[in-house]
Formats: sequence, structure tokens, C-alpha cells
Amino acid sequence: MREFTTSAKTAEATSDGKKLPDVKFKLDKVKMVCRAPKDAQLAYLMAAASSSRTEADQVAAVLDFFEQVLDPGSLRVFRKRLLDTGDEFDFSDAMAIFEYVCEEWSGRPTGSGSDS
Repeated sequence: MREFTTSAKTAEATSDGKKLPDVKFKLDKVKMVCRAPKDAQLAYLMAAASSSRTEADQVAAVLDFFEQVLDPGSLRVFRKRLLDTGDEFDFSDAMAIFEYVCEEWSGRPTGSGSDS
């Protein structure tokens, strides 16, 4: 998480003024978009995901973060699938997506993304 924080803070602004890009990905063939966060959202995530927080607080922070940065259509799919007891999509899948998005924002991707 520390690498993501540093990279996000030092990222150069693009021509549209955003420091970070929107990140597109697919979740079981459904196109999803995670909108670029603003500085306040990054600050919230950094504070909430701090190692001094409980695991429950960190989980809540990641879910809150998705609530704020996923575009409306993506959020509906994400929320529906996460809360459906018959759906195999679970928090571990959400964390894999979160890690991928952070890697994209940091400019240091470590894999090809989630194949969920």
C-alpha cells in the first residue's frame, strides 16, 4: 500500500487535470470502470487502510472506496454480486480488483489483472 500512496501523490496531471486515470476492467465479461479518485478520496483510503487499523476497518475502507470510485453501472453490478449469497463473487475477488486498480494507478502493474 505504501508504494501506491507514494505513486499516487507524485503522479503527473494529465491533459484533463486528473492525476490518475480511470481504470477499466472486466468482471465476468461485464465492462466496469473505476473512476480516478480525487486527493480527498486518496487521503481517506490511506488513513483507513493504515496498518494500525483493525482488519474489519480496513475491509470497510476498501468497500467504502469502491462505493465512491466505481461508476454507477459498475457499482450496481459490484454491489449486487457481492451481496448475492448464491454468487461466488466474494470479498477476496473484490480485493483482487482493488489491488489491480491500485497497480494501474501506481504505474507498476504486477500482473494481467483478475480473471474473475
